[in-house]
Amino acid sequence: MKKILVVDNQISTCSLLKKFLSKEKYEVETITQGHLALAIMKKQQVDIVICEYRLPDIDADEFFEKALKTLPDVFLIFMGQEVNLKNAVDSIKKGACNFLSKPLNPDELLEAIRACSLRERTAASSVPSVGRKPTVQENGGSEEFDFVVGESREAVEMIRQIKRVGTTNFTVIIEGETGTGKEAVARLIHKVSDRSDQPFVAVDCGSLSKEIAGSELFGHEKGAFTGAVTKKTGLFELANGGTIFLDEIANLSPETQMALLRALQEKRIRKIGGVGEVSIDVRVIAATNEDLIVKSGSACFREDLFYRLSEFILKVPTLKQRISDLPLFINYFLSQVSEELRIEKPQLSEEVKRIFYRYEWPGNIRELKNVIRRACLFIEKDQYIYKSALPAAMLVSPSYKHLDETNNGKAAYQVSSVDPDLKSAARQAEITRIMEVLEKVNFNKTKAAKILNIHRKTLYSKLKVVELAN
Repeated sequence: MKKILVVDNQISTCSLLKKFLSKEKYEVETITQGHLALAIMKKQQVDIVICEYRLPDIDADEFFEKALKTLPDVFLIFMGQEVNLKNAVDSIKKGACNFLSKPLNPDELLEAIRACSLRERTAASSVPSVGRKPTVQENGGSEEFDFVVGESREAVEMIRQIKRVGTTNFTVIIEGETGTGKEAVARLIHKVSDRSDQPFVAVDCGSLSKEIAGSELFGHEKGAFTGAVTKKTGLFELANGGTIFLDEIANLSPETQMALLRALQEKRIRKIGGVGEVSIDVRVIAATNEDLIVKSGSACFREDLFYRLSEFILKVPTLKQRISDLPLFINYFLSQVSEELRIEKPQLSEEVKRIFYRYEWPGNIRELKNVIRRACLFIEKDQYIYKSALPAAMLVSPSYKHLDETNNGKAAYQVSSVDPDLKSAARQAEITRIMEVLEKVNFNKTKAAKILNIHRKTLYSKLKVVELAN
């Protein structure tokens, strides 16, 4: 459980955040003074600090500097009533994870906390050996990256392209199925660019509705609309000088696409409700699990925006396409989870290895990671992971099927050698249908829910039962 320290001179804010974050299963401690917060950090391990920018007893820069000296691995999120753009950008440049405006939006706060796990701060020398990533060899040289790269032909070619486009200012479209690691690729492009010391801002476009997209991306002025009680700095401004990553860009509304196109062409943005324009210098990397050319042809995605974004298109291979890298990923995730759970690193049984190689991995690397994390909770005394530790969906998925000659060659699903009761049979049939639809739509849960005629939350609930929800 992550430990969060909330620092705010308002007791009401401390109480509210403690109640909210405790419900989200975080261990929370609150304090009203910056110097007392630093004293706590000297005595206790703290993972994340959520801190008011204008504390009465200590300057924000001084607090940040002392916090990092005390706990070099701590992640810090600043918050403030009036978000000053310069303060926000300076804080992020120095290493703060985020700068949120008050009153805090619960979803934004949780997203900022989750994003902390994607940030890097610890020097390479302090990373445990079990967490070391494979090194890609190219032209006699080597380079170590911050996620498992792989050694397959597809992986080496992907890295070659990342290095080639990374040193330019080209806008990039990253194409790949869900779970292939598109954001990790975007971060690598940013890391090898001249902007590597500037902010990297990731945006999940799938979570941006038409009503809030403009405000989130470009900001708004106070009073611009109902609920705009303070001035808001947009993500493009926060990324100024650096890179903005627009994940699942195909989900943006036509209105937002138009505003994005103008920002790319003019390198200027206008806040909602604002009069003047703000110049920006931001590199845009977009990602999609859909074919944007097809979507642009069907008028779902602006054709001119596609051509503006597609100065370079990089395709991320699926896990199945780079199956020779599977042992590297398995080894890395086993090491990662064993370190997290503080257990001896387990091994896969031969049967589980065969299942892993035969499985199609529709959720790709993300699904593999989730499967291994779950399996590590069911390790046997001999430190091996057996078939019984795998989620049921893996064993009823179309990739674990065989052709039943008595069924006219149609696929039948091997679920269990024991005849299930009516309730179990119905559940297995439901899982099978869900997996069929998910594979057809490349594991896009929103599309799958529409086809299955159920709410997206209902689909997530059903997937959680079999440990497939992310």
